[in-house]
Amino acid sequence: MLVESNARARFFPDGWMDVPVPTAFWAIDSHLNYRWHKEYAAHFDATFFAQKDYIRAAHRYGATNVRWLPLAADALYHQIEPKSGKYAVSFVGSVTRGRRAFFDSIGSDIPLNIVTGIYEEEMAKILSESKIGINLSIREDLNMRFFEVLASGALLVTQKIEAGMNELFEEGTHFVTHRIKDARGVLQYYLDNEAERAHIAQNGRALCLSRHTYKHRCEEILRVALADPDFMKRRLDRLKGHKADITQSLVFSYPSFKMTEEARQHRHNAIKKNRIGTYTYLLKYFITYIEQSLQKMFKKTIW
Repeated sequence: MLVESNARARFFPDGWMDVPVPTAFWAIDSHLNYRWHKEYAAHFDATFFAQKDYIRAAHRYGATNVRWLPLAADALYHQIEPKSGKYAVSFVGSVTRGRRAFFDSIGSDIPLNIVTGIYEEEMAKILSESKIGINLSIREDLNMRFFEVLASGALLVTQKIEAGMNELFEEGTHFVTHRIKDARGVLQYYLDNEAERAHIAQNGRALCLSRHTYKHRCEEILRVALADPDFMKRRLDRLKGHKADITQSLVFSYPSFKMTEEARQHRHNAIKKNRIGTYTYLLKYFITYIEQSLQKMFKKTIW
């Protein structure tokens, strides 16, 4: 199983086509890296996107082996019993210009504990000592912080987006939302209504730890990957002829990887095997790239 860690990690093992066991790829940041995720999907028997909004697009493109598998919480780091009270409202994560403007708009009368550069146990400790954990998305994604705040026992006040979160949890029962402009009022309401805040926070933590940890996600990956007895045949069908090389070329051409020569070599191999098929695939790729670029223009605000 291969789990994407970040866009600069150039870990592309060779020989996937010949491995006699099921293979799986969990693509985490499809809201940022869909361009190459959909190409690499063909190289695995089961591929999972953490961001639901990109599943339908991947299927239309031809990556029919892609499924939604959202992120989760690591139960190991969230065994601490909540002791909310030390902090009123906490945010753990990077602070962009847009996020700074957002925090400034909340006002000084609501105490904000903004912490950057901490992870795992430190992150879990800060959140478990907070009444409220606030969440913001980069590009309307269902991020790790969503699950981390829930698991910590703080009340999750998260940005109002789709992304599938209401299929996993119930708004008003397990978490509450803000619409950026009304965040101050939402935060003040739950700071003023402690019993309601604590009740929703407890519900959210219980459901998150019982159904949405990385143990649960690994179980789902194994269930899907082991369910198809004909995985080798399907794999070879997906990658026959020029397809393995052209998809690999498009993965390697992603700028962050800096693998221009490897991309060129795979593209050359694909053209040698099937010139018309390769150029047809490239045409589809570039049309899709333009469509995705236009869609991103409407999600330009990065919080």
